[in-house]
Amino acid sequence: MRNVFILSYDVADARRLRLTYKKMCGFGDPMQYSVFLCELSPTEKQRLKEALWSILNWEEDRVMLVDLGPVGGRGDRCMEFWGEPRIDPPERKAVIV
Repeated sequence: MRNVFILSYDVADARRLRLTYKKMCGFGDPMQYSVFLCELSPTEKQRLKEALWSILNWEEDRVMLVDLGPVGGRGDRCMEFWGEPRIDPPERKAVIV
């Protein structure tokens, strides 16, 4: 099952910052500077963690990962933007079979 995550990072070094941004573009969509919206399975979350851990310096940098719940659940509707968002949150509808 995939969950919706908000990932935010604070990277002290310009080179690591660029590398982190490029790596994050493969895992999610940029919402604001250093903030990404990601839909990840547990395996993808682990791959993301490993990718960032190989780039970041944990004495200077930090990452915040917020789990908003399952894709198509409340996570898609709990975000509120003031001003113009960089992306539109996905619009989903439940399908009951």
